[in-house]
Amino acid sequence: MLINSKYQSPTILGAIGLALIASPLLLGIPLGFAKFNLQKSEELSQWRSQQKAITAKKLDELGIMPEFKKLKFVRYLDTPKRNPKPDTTGYLNDETVIVYDSAGRCIGKIENRKWLWKYHYKNVCKAD
Repeated sequence: MLINSKYQSPTILGAIGLALIASPLLLGIPLGFAKFNLQKSEELSQWRSQQKAITAKKLDELGIMPEFKKLKFVRYLDTPKRNPKPDTTGYLNDETVIVYDSAGRCIGKIENRKWLWKYHYKNVCKAD
C-alpha cells in the first residue's frame, strides 16, 4: 500500500530530520568528545599545578616574597557601622597595602602591620 502523495514528502523530511538528530547518539560521538575533553582538562590542570609548584620553588630558592599593594574584600560594602578588620599578620613591617571593598572604594590601609580604617583615621584613603 502506498502512502498518499500529500503526506509522502513531509514524512520523508521528518524521517531524515530524526535520522540526523539521532545519528550522534547511534554513532557514539558524544562519548568520544566527553572522554577527549575530560582527558585534556585533566592534563591542563596537572600542567598548571606543576607550573605553580615550579614557580613557588624558584621564589623560595631566591628568597623573594610576592608583593601585593592592593587588597579587595569580597562581599563587603563600605559602611561606618562595621569594621572589616583584615588579618595583618602576613604583611611586612615596611609594607603598605591599600584595602578596597567589593565595589572598589577605598576603606583603609594596612601600614606597618596595623589596620588603619578610614572612619577612625583621617586622610587614610587620600593619594600619597
